[in-house]
Amino acid sequence: MRKTLPALLIFVSVFSLAPVPARSEVTGFGIKAGLALANIFGRDVYDQKFRAGFSYGIFMTYGFGRSFALQPELLFVMKGSKYVNGSGSDAYRETMSLEYVELPILAKFYLPLSRAFRTHIFAGPTPALNIRARVDARFAGESQQETLDNVMGFDLGLAAGAGIEVPIWRGRITVEVRYTAGLTTLSKEPDDDIRNGAMSFLLGYTF
Repeated sequence: MRKTLPALLIFVSVFSLAPVPARSEVTGFGIKAGLALANIFGRDVYDQKFRAGFSYGIFMTYGFGRSFALQPELLFVMKGSKYVNGSGSDAYRETMSLEYVELPILAKFYLPLSRAFRTHIFAGPTPALNIRARVDARFAGESQQETLDNVMGFDLGLAAGAGIEVPIWRGRITVEVRYTAGLTTLSKEPDDDIRNGAMSFLLGYTF
């Protein structure tokens, strides 16, 4: 909790006090949540498997005409990976759980494909603060949990994806898929190349 609260306060402050871009208008504010399939990759990563987690948060959209918008987001994202050696009851299983408060800044481009719904593609940087890092190991019916002290507190990634917005009631439902790839190592060892990766499937509502 001591690590989580300052991180949340910093990111909420940045999100709420960010200046409105010139010549833009706020075209939406909403919430989103979904599934994140996370893994780690890099030169020093071996035999890791995907770990399922959750992602949820809020966003605000600044429109620049009909075709372009900027969308800052404030998300909680579960990342990490799994490792399995062996099979059955004798297998050694290890789950690395990494939790982040993430602030994506996305550039959105709307595609004129249909009048019934709006399709968009997007990309942008995803700075993030790590709020929890631990590993859970299980072997021969025994389990052990350990806090990871060698994980960097700051992470930087790049997200890209696509989505569909469908008008409903007084707002819009959004369905999107995105992939976020780490640009920096998550290890405190400077020579290690270990980076986050996550495929997210999100459902949102714009008010």
